[in-house]
Amino acid sequence: MYFINKALEYIFLSSCGICGKLGEGYLCKKCGKELEKYGICARELLCGLQTYNKVEIQDTRNNISKIEKFHVLKYKDLVRKLIIQYKFNDKSYLYKTFCEFIVKNKKAFDFIKSYDIIIPVPIHKKRMNERGYNQSELIAKELARIVQIKCYKDILIKTKNNKPQSTLSGDLRKENTKNVYKLINQEKINNKKVLLFDDIYTTGATAQECIKELKKANVKKIGVMTLAKD
Repeated sequence: MYFINKALEYIFLSSCGICGKLGEGYLCKKCGKELEKYGICARELLCGLQTYNKVEIQDTRNNISKIEKFHVLKYKDLVRKLIIQYKFNDKSYLYKTFCEFIVKNKKAFDFIKSYDIIIPVPIHKKRMNERGYNQSELIAKELARIVQIKCYKDILIKTKNNKPQSTLSGDLRKENTKNVYKLINQEKINNKKVLLFDDIYTTGATAQECIKELKKANVKKIGVMTLAKD
């Protein structure tokens, strides 16, 4: 289905992924205003499991204890519906709609631009075969193309096909993601500012595990961007 959707993009004019309106790109003005109602677009600081609003940090070498994070939307109502359709109902084309919303926001655009590399949170190869695409990777690649930074999907791999986080809560999420990600090709991100991209942020367990691996490389800075925050 993903490849069919990609082919259709080239055959037909771009249309709004939400209402289908032609001629206004992948997000029409009306639907864009609807999404703005759920906008967060805030830069925060992640330190352990605590967050501090509106704090910016300087680059550090070899001892990264503070992580920037940026959430684009609130995971509720329309946003929740769209993301569920995007992930589970073969509506892969919605990545264009989400990207259009993100890059039109100056705060989000500038946040991405402050990094050298964007890395999507990986999914297991079994889930990839079932779904046909990694929802975080599609968005990350498009953002990298628009903002003109690099996107690497061969830095983090998922070694275990664990239970979906959406089926768990609290401490079970943390345990479910423990040691399921692995850093490879770390030389590609040494001395770089690295942005991790994921679709949804709930407890932060997935981000924490990926950050733990990324810290093994000699990176200048690590940030986290998520499409939505639950």
